[in-house]
Amino acid sequence: MISAVRNSMFETPATDPVSGPAEPSTPRALPTNASGMGRDEFLKMLVAQLKNQDPLNPMDGKDLAAQLAQFSQVEQLIQMNESMTAAATSQANMQAAIEALQTAQDERAAEMASLVEGQMAVATVGKTGVTTGDELYVNRDGSGTIVVDTGTKKGTGRLSVFNEKGERVVQATTTIGEGNQAIDLATFKLDPPLAGGKYTYKFEVATDGDQFSGAKTYTVGRITGLRYEQGNPILIIGDKLSVPMSALTQIRG
Repeated sequence: MISAVRNSMFETPATDPVSGPAEPSTPRALPTNASGMGRDEFLKMLVAQLKNQDPLNPMDGKDLAAQLAQFSQVEQLIQMNESMTAAATSQANMQAAIEALQTAQDERAAEMASLVEGQMAVATVGKTGVTTGDELYVNRDGSGTIVVDTGTKKGTGRLSVFNEKGERVVQATTTIGEGNQAIDLATFKLDPPLAGGKYTYKFEVATDGDQFSGAKTYTVGRITGLRYEQGNPILIIGDKLSVPMSALTQIRG
């Protein structure tokens, strides 16, 4: 009987089981520092640690030396980072200045080149210009000049002249040398003589009795005028032929 009473005194009373959904635990908010621990934060933490240490059990000298050494390393890293940032900023500013200077120099060079080209173009008016082509300009007195490049060929050269309809009006031959050369129309015995005006021509060379083969031809004419297109000088050769200044291969007096 006594045993039963004793057992009933120490028995844990029954409890009802927990019912319902478990309540979510609230996450613990931790302090954050977006910029990380800096020099000032580290120094404040060290001072606070020294103030609040136990007088009967002070901080070990080795620990203090280790923390001071760590602070020194942090200080050096911060200074190094500041130096690198300043150097990078200085380099970026210098690069921007160099690029701006290069742009200004390029613009000045372009303006100077355009000015020089314009002055040269004005000086060519009244002179004879040579450019790639097959047009032939004959003066009123029947005089004129052709420029051809025979390369390494030399021997008999044959000139064929055509009118605006593409009809051949005259053909004549002469002895020709190698390379690029100007030939006066008086060199040929043109029959009939050419009247003043604009023609096209073809020049061929035959070496040692071989068949004739074409040579490179050029258009030669007096530069009679000048105009500008988008700032670029355009020379007028003869009455109608327009040639960019850069397309001239020769300028003759």
